[in-house]
Amino acid sequence: MMAWSPGRWFPAVLALWLVTGCEPAPDPVEARPTVPVTVVEAERIRHEAVITVAGVVQPDRRAGLGTRQAGTVEAVFVEAGERVEAGQPILQVDARDLEAARSAARLQVQAARAAWEQAEQNRRRFQRLYEQELVARIRKEEAQIQAEDARGLLAQAEAELAAIEINLDYATLRAPFDGIVSEIIAETGTFVAPGPPLVVFEDRSRLNVEAGIDQTSARQIGSGLQLPLRIPGIEATLEGRVQAVLPGLAETGVGLRIRLVIDDPPESLAPGMIAEIEVPTGLPARMLAVVPESALLRRGQLEGVFVVETDAEGQPRARLRWLSLGETDPATRRVEVLHGLSGGERVVLGDAVETLTDNQRVTIVSGAAD
Repeated sequence: MMAWSPGRWFPAVLALWLVTGCEPAPDPVEARPTVPVTVVEAERIRHEAVITVAGVVQPDRRAGLGTRQAGTVEAVFVEAGERVEAGQPILQVDARDLEAARSAARLQVQAARAAWEQAEQNRRRFQRLYEQELVARIRKEEAQIQAEDARGLLAQAEAELAAIEINLDYATLRAPFDGIVSEIIAETGTFVAPGPPLVVFEDRSRLNVEAGIDQTSARQIGSGLQLPLRIPGIEATLEGRVQAVLPGLAETGVGLRIRLVIDDPPESLAPGMIAEIEVPTGLPARMLAVVPESALLRRGQLEGVFVVETDAEGQPRARLRWLSLGETDPATRRVEVLHGLSGGERVVLGDAVETLTDNQRVTIVSGAAD
């Protein structure tokens, strides 16, 4: 038997490896089946040059109610978040001292009125006697002066009573307008002093949005201009009417603020929410492609579409193209394409997007308008 020798078999093994190793590996994409797909043409739209600034939603009217009367809060008739009507009682402060003062003032008014009525009777009586030449002129004038003095004392007493009643009225806080109780600062049993607000009200039938803005963009904005704005968490796209461009005058003392008015806000929109405002820059508009959201392929942070192109043999193929995207219209679910796609190109829709491979053969079974 012949002994095995590595040197004898090595040339044959090397030759076999060279023959098999030089054959090209099969393309896995070509081995995949042809897939029927639905396509749509990317739409071309005019995209205005805008910048997005963030603003805060605020109530159109906000009032903090305080009292002129120092004392203890006797009762709170509402809760935070409750809707109230104008004139509705909200909070009551202890006012027993004012009630006592009002009672005393009413007695003073009664006494002053009685004194004035008596003096007025004397004035008329001395007037008749003077006309009958039964008393001297000086007696008539004295009676007239006394009546005028009594009238002055009555007016003074009535004014003091009115002042007490006004202060007493401030002991019961009432809603100044139809709105919502935003905050209750003083609860029952709290001692309060004149001045600081005890309850805060908001009128949310109309809302404002304020945001910082650069002076270049501010020149493109005029009063009354309608600007689109988006609220995260609210699907609908809203519009705000420009009320004014105001100086910032914050701690830095520089900058400008834009104030928008939302005349008919949805109930889900509330003060404190963040709004994104699209502000024109004055730069020329450009044309962008728009595709349905169902055409997008998402892989981590990447987003793309399969564009149907025809190869040299006339076979449609799905080419994966990564894109840079813009805004999504929440109403139509269409997405702006900033870079990577042109209007008129055909993109694949539907479930096939998740199963296709780059350069895979496809068959177009139908087109879609959207």
